[in-house]
Amino acid sequence: MTTIDFITCNFENNGGGDRRKWRAAHEFLASLRPAALFRQEMWDALDNDGELAKRAETVLGMRGWVGRGSATALYADPQVFESPRGWADSGWQLEPTARSLRLRDTGGETLPIVCVSHHLTYSSCTARAIEGEHLTRFLDKDHLTGSGATVKLPAILGGDRNSYRVPIPGGPALPNLEAIADAVHRIHRSRRGPDGVRIPDTHTDREMRAVGAEDAARHIARTHGRMAALAPTVIDKPSQGPAAAVDGFWMSRILLPALAEVDVIDMGGLSDHHAVRARLHRGTLADILRRATAPHPDREHSAEPFRSAAL
Repeated sequence: MTTIDFITCNFENNGGGDRRKWRAAHEFLASLRPAALFRQEMWDALDNDGELAKRAETVLGMRGWVGRGSATALYADPQVFESPRGWADSGWQLEPTARSLRLRDTGGETLPIVCVSHHLTYSSCTARAIEGEHLTRFLDKDHLTGSGATVKLPAILGGDRNSYRVPIPGGPALPNLEAIADAVHRIHRSRRGPDGVRIPDTHTDREMRAVGAEDAARHIARTHGRMAALAPTVIDKPSQGPAAAVDGFWMSRILLPALAEVDVIDMGGLSDHHAVRARLHRGTLADILRRATAPHPDREHSAEPFRSAAL
């Protein structure tokens, strides 16, 4: 395996009780053979002794973890990753699922990656800004290596942001707020600028960049000119305005040299969100994670092997 795929997918209402649609969606996702799958809207997955959660693992052929409240889940191919630990977190409307995933069979010690499936609140820019700041806690995990060095863990955050990425020259413009007919939804997706005029909400994306994470699709578009990576991930709805990109991955910048491709996968007929796939070169990723186990004088250090995400 020369590449590994990370996919994030908000499967609408987890099928909404339609078991045929649920099966079709999971068989489709399984056919894509992701190494890690970041899921949102996992409603009812833990009901009936976790019936749907267990079925999902079987259909996908992956090990899964469903977060509290069944808002999110994370799945990993056990032949590609092991998961040393997870984190519980608080302060969310829709709680994320966070696990560290470590590549198997790399020929040496490699750092785990903190992988977080998240679904930020849709109805409040203020609450979403707070949740985005909470997400930065997952970029602040330390790890004690076999040599005794304490190093920062890299992270991949995949999910439904309910807000927009900062655009780049030549890429798609931010949505025109006047095209959002529903006044309530217009408020949900925008905030007041310094002059009092409402602007599309890009706050969390800006904050992620400030703390050392980058939007994977923007990186591919900017560095390789592949603008298709910036394609919309939600369909056009009369009440909610034009199609837009609100799903995706943020990655620690240390991982970006391994990023080979990002694309949007059509989920038409199955969900109101399309899936997003980030493809990484496995060998390059393993090299990055091996090198990162060595101490560096510019890294912050902590006396604790791990810092909890919980406040």
